[in-house]
Amino acid sequence: MQRCLQMLLTCLLLVTPVRGLTAPPSTVVTVKVGTEAVLPCHLGQGVNSSTLRMEWMRSDLSRNFVFVWVEGRERLEHKLWSYLQRTSVLFSGMKRGYVFLQLTNVTALDEGTYICRAPRLRQRCSVQLLAFASSPPAVSVVREVENTAELWCESAGWHPKPDVSWLDETGEPLPAERVETLRDADGLFRVSSRVLVDKRRSNSATCRLQTQSIAQSREACFHIRVLSWYMYVILGLGFIGTCVAAGFLVYSFRLRDDSSCGKDAEPETNAPTDQELQTEQEVQV
Repeated sequence: MQRCLQMLLTCLLLVTPVRGLTAPPSTVVTVKVGTEAVLPCHLGQGVNSSTLRMEWMRSDLSRNFVFVWVEGRERLEHKLWSYLQRTSVLFSGMKRGYVFLQLTNVTALDEGTYICRAPRLRQRCSVQLLAFASSPPAVSVVREVENTAELWCESAGWHPKPDVSWLDETGEPLPAERVETLRDADGLFRVSSRVLVDKRRSNSATCRLQTQSIAQSREACFHIRVLSWYMYVILGLGFIGTCVAAGFLVYSFRLRDDSSCGKDAEPETNAPTDQELQTEQEVQV
């Protein structure tokens, strides 16, 4: 009996929150880059916004704040410049004890853990913000040498950093020759990759980009031109036919020119001239 009472008391201590000493579990908010995020913070019921002092900060940024609210208005003295005109507080959930931080135009650099703190209430909560972005890849041919084609795949505007993989027409992986990853000033990743495809084994290749932490996947399929033996025969016959037709046209034009020259020439006559007639008359006399 005593052991049961001890176990019951231990369970009550574990599930009963102690104000000011324990913090609620971290909330995860996932948003797309370029949209807005709403981060919740539970301060308890009976909170008055006119007397509330509340601070929002980033755990990875030791200096300054994301947002500071003191007795009915926002304080800008210690606010991070990157959050100017992008953060505000929503008190629509005050009846349930919630206060929300609204962050507009979310970027990849905004990702992190946000801490809400109310010193007078001895309350503290944390919210993890995850941002994601993606774009379709573009695939092109770099060069073709006999039965091998070198393909190039590129895609920009990704977050988090994606993994690149190549697949043949049967879905089997192709070994990538080189993968390059760059990160721009906005925190977005640009990824490019090359692969060599044996055209005798596969007529197409698929470039796939995907992220693990946040489920994102984009892919593009590229069909490779492959000429079989009968296509070579058809092309050869077509080339021969073109040469024969061109030779026939040239011969026809030459034959027509020769006929025109014969018609335009004046006929030759053996009629005597005036001088020859006069000489012949003198002889007769």
